[in-house]
Amino acid sequence: MRAKLPWLLLLFCMVGVVHAQTVSISGVVVAKEDNLPMPGVTIRVSGTSTGTQTDADGKFKIDVAPSSKIIASFIGYTTQEVPVTSQSNYKIILVAEARALQELVVVGYGEQNRRTVTGAISTVSADQIKNIPSPSADQLLQGRSPGVQVSAGSGEPGTSIMVRVRGATSINASSEPLYVIDGVPIVSQNLARSTFGQPSNPLADLNPSDIESMEILKDASATAIYGARAANGVILITTKRGKSGKPVISISSYVGTSKAWKDPNDLRVDGPTFERLQNEASANNWSDTYGSITALNPAGVAYKPAYANPDAAINTNWIDPIMQSGALYNIDASISGGNERIKYLVSGNTFKQEGIMKPTLFDRKTFRTNLDFAVSDAVKFGTSIFYSTSKRNRIQNGNNINSALANAYFYPSNIPIYNADGTYNRPVWESPVAIVNETDYLMNTDRIIGNIFGDWKIANGLVFRTNWSVDNNYIYENQYSNTNLTAGSGVGGTATNSVTRDYNWINENVLTYQTRLAGKHNFNILVGNTLQKNVNNYTSATGTGFPSNEFRTIAAAAIKNSTADQTSWGIASFFGRVNYDFSKKYLFTGNLRYDGSSRFGANHRWGMFPSASVGWAVSEENFMKSVKAISELKLRASYGVTGNQGGIGNFASLGLWGGQRGGLRGGGGVTPGAGGSAAYADYPGFNAIQLANPDLKWETTAQFDIGVDVGLFQDKLNVTFDYYNKQTKDMLLEVPVPRSTGYSTLIQNYGAMENKGFELGINANAIQKENFSWDIAFNLSRNKNLVKKLAAPISAFTRDYIRIEEGYPLFSFYVHEQLGVDKQTGDIIWNTGADDIFNVNTDRFILKKSAWPDFQGGLTNNFKYKAFDLMAFVQYSYGNYVFNYNRYFFEHGGERTTGYSSQQLDRWQKPGDETDIPRLARKNYDTNFRPSRHVEDASYIRLKNVSLGFTVPKTLTSKIGIGSARLYVSGQNVLTFTKYSGLDPEVSVSPSETVQGVDQGVMPQPRIWMGGINLTF
Repeated sequence: MRAKLPWLLLLFCMVGVVHAQTVSISGVVVAKEDNLPMPGVTIRVSGTSTGTQTDADGKFKIDVAPSSKIIASFIGYTTQEVPVTSQSNYKIILVAEARALQELVVVGYGEQNRRTVTGAISTVSADQIKNIPSPSADQLLQGRSPGVQVSAGSGEPGTSIMVRVRGATSINASSEPLYVIDGVPIVSQNLARSTFGQPSNPLADLNPSDIESMEILKDASATAIYGARAANGVILITTKRGKSGKPVISISSYVGTSKAWKDPNDLRVDGPTFERLQNEASANNWSDTYGSITALNPAGVAYKPAYANPDAAINTNWIDPIMQSGALYNIDASISGGNERIKYLVSGNTFKQEGIMKPTLFDRKTFRTNLDFAVSDAVKFGTSIFYSTSKRNRIQNGNNINSALANAYFYPSNIPIYNADGTYNRPVWESPVAIVNETDYLMNTDRIIGNIFGDWKIANGLVFRTNWSVDNNYIYENQYSNTNLTAGSGVGGTATNSVTRDYNWINENVLTYQTRLAGKHNFNILVGNTLQKNVNNYTSATGTGFPSNEFRTIAAAAIKNSTADQTSWGIASFFGRVNYDFSKKYLFTGNLRYDGSSRFGANHRWGMFPSASVGWAVSEENFMKSVKAISELKLRASYGVTGNQGGIGNFASLGLWGGQRGGLRGGGGVTPGAGGSAAYADYPGFNAIQLANPDLKWETTAQFDIGVDVGLFQDKLNVTFDYYNKQTKDMLLEVPVPRSTGYSTLIQNYGAMENKGFELGINANAIQKENFSWDIAFNLSRNKNLVKKLAAPISAFTRDYIRIEEGYPLFSFYVHEQLGVDKQTGDIIWNTGADDIFNVNTDRFILKKSAWPDFQGGLTNNFKYKAFDLMAFVQYSYGNYVFNYNRYFFEHGGERTTGYSSQQLDRWQKPGDETDIPRLARKNYDTNFRPSRHVEDASYIRLKNVSLGFTVPKTLTSKIGIGSARLYVSGQNVLTFTKYSGLDPEVSVSPSETVQGVDQGVMPQPRIWMGGINLTF
């Protein structure tokens, strides 16, 4: 015992010395990008096993030896090593790794490491689309992803946007992509019954500020997991969710104003000019008919001009009374936070935008709650609940005699707006001023998109998820035409009220297993099933004959009528996927989905949709390690088949009977000829209205893709290139059938279409300095569309201006080809074909021009200098053509009483004039002519968005309790460079599967200026 005592005393002394040499330090860890505390950061003493983690406020406390080092590490951030000095409190700032920010990509039913992805996927992040005033998420995709064509149908807020991923794959069915929000495939087609020339856009119900990222799945490898609905691509929208840490409150707001970027008044002539042109046309017609202007007609009457004194003509401005400077504002507020067990995000939004034409308005309010709750390490639950309520005030927009803008061009400037008694002057069609002042149309939408999911970690690497989702739409439309409008004047006013309820529910169950064998073979295996049902109910009531314009409810109408219908469809699916990689070098993905839909015939209700893709990460090979300039080099190839069932009727394969009474159609489907043929007097009856087709099946698209991903100079420069070839067959078409059947058409699988092209995306960190940075993103894509098989040509637009024909692309223009204007006579030179004689009935051709662009894309530049940031986004389209239908009506050479377009001022007037506008004479402006000069090159370059911001220094915001503050000013559609003579090279009348690139009385996109502020607490 005595021998041991000295050793024990020595040990206690050594412990005392060691203890005397340690000190206790504390500190906080924050993220550089927002200076917010970071919970869960590992703090370790270098060279030892001593360590701790930061708490919910990002704080830590640890004992260390003097002159040692502490290491702070967190996934996705650069590890920081801090030397211990004499101070007792430390602030550690972690910087996010550029590569880590891009490491995970959202794919169908999960996430995947970006470096092992073998499919063609593009990502648009929240940072790319913030501070852009847009009513809908799909519009934010414009020009930001290669291979995705986004066109605004019009400038009316809340209306449809055409989105095409790698071209159009269908004619009668839908070419719109599938939208999936937080795992919920949503209803994206127009549900309103009154389109007003432009369908409403259900995606405008969503709040773009809630979006964390949007992934666009383009090739079959990426989309085949969604099988029967993925032929047109898939857009995955992920919303923001809560993170561990103290609550973060975010508030942002902007206000702005909008107006037409091009003055519509520039496209028409004034009153005196109108009368001079009318006189010139009548004089030319007299000379053509009787030999000279001085000749007498057979009755001995001399020429007399239509207007005796054009200089004294009145000059009515029909445009200004229908236009306005539209105001807009937006307020977003959210709170998020959580801990290891529960994470939450709650957000609210109010958005209001007036259109540039009276009285259009889109007013939306939204509320979102996202919750994630961990019961244990093995069981987790979560939910996403979104509610939106919106209001739309609308007027007729485009290609309609009740369109305000079209009629403002129709009406010549030499007539007044009002008659002497104060009533609207309407010599031809409805007065445009009456349309904007008297139209009473209101559309209210209430929408709930919600899901609840549960995850069960059965064993290491084995996870089961079940998910229940709903998308419930309730749409109320109320329209009243008073007696000041043509539609209501003869019947004492007319009103229509309708209610549409569209209910969509989905259940998905997915089992995922992830494992690694021998340290090199990585497997991720997924199997699952989906059940989905959609039910649509519609009820409408109409009334005519009201006591006065003050009585607008249908209960007050003298004559009342009503109708209602209900329809539904369902789909059941089974799917699986295998992801495999060997040491992250050799990659493979296989997908298989088996879908059954109620829409198809009993003989072909189920369809199988497989895909496979391979990849080679060349940069992971040993022989590439010495090539320092290449940080990533990956080759990809894929092939697969996807399906399409969108756009056709829910009972397209069935033989249908329709019940009718008193000559009024009561439901069923499309009735050939006039409705009511089965009824006698006021007695009910029914008749066959559709032939059965039990062999109707899926429209399928097979797609081949090869691609390469390159990262250079430690990923400071990233390049992605893809070539694809899409072949669609068994198209769902209305095919002509023998008249002996009693019907004219039948939905069948007939026809084929091709889309092929390439995509290029470039991202570069051009400059990265302490106080200055410059990032560039550029994309370019080309798609070539071709209709390969068709039963018969299809006339797709009024007067057969757009024709779908085998051997030509969609959106092709069918016209009389004008080769020029004879410089000596001023008459049109036509393409006459082989016989050298122009025949208006036979000498009509499809131009080698269409609405498809040869190239399209975008360029984004982001600059940061100290506290200032500047973003400039340019969107472009080259080689697309637009049929300027306005010119058909307003470049008339005196053959109509409508106003003249300003192009008529460039007409031929004397020998030697070089122009494509012919002499004002009947022989050049026959109403049966469809001259090709109205098909214009609508290529454009547009400064789509520009934003200048200032982030208030932390030294100032911290004094008033604000975490961060940013002020900015922004513009949208700031500058447009184009040769197109119309108001907007991008808009089109009533966008559809078959019509694009037609402009006639469509509200143009506005130029918007706004200012905003973003705050966090």
